[in-house]
Amino acid sequence: MILLAKLQKRLLRKFNSKTSKKEMMEMQLGSSLMMGGAKQGTPNPWLFEKLEESRGLGFDGIRQQQQKIIQRQDAGLDALSSVISRQKQVGREIGNELDEQNEMTDDLANLVEKTDEKLCTSTSRVRSLVDRKSASCGMMMVI
Repeated sequence: MILLAKLQKRLLRKFNSKTSKKEMMEMQLGSSLMMGGAKQGTPNPWLFEKLEESRGLGFDGIRQQQQKIIQRQDAGLDALSSVISRQKQVGREIGNELDEQNEMTDDLANLVEKTDEKLCTSTSRVRSLVDRKSASCGMMMVI
């Protein structure tokens, strides 16, 4: 906790000339909120780790940098959203195509079933005709 307090004072001195009193109060409140859950002797990474890009920047510079990052993320999310929308559209088109194919397959299956019934009927007629012809042929041979 002592190390955090020293860091906070050092940060306040550093930004004292660059920040308004309101910003300093927000910074004090933010750092106290970040320290609230930390146990004594446990460093808070939010206060110690600083990215190379943000070194030497004031609050306005960091805020601008964050806005740029947010804009890039928004652009990435917009691109992702358009890709997902396209995938949704393609999925729906595939689903519609499958529905049409299923209808065509059902129609074909019905036609095949009707044709099979006709073929069975014709086969039984031919078989009965052949049986009659062979019986009459045998009678002719006997005579």
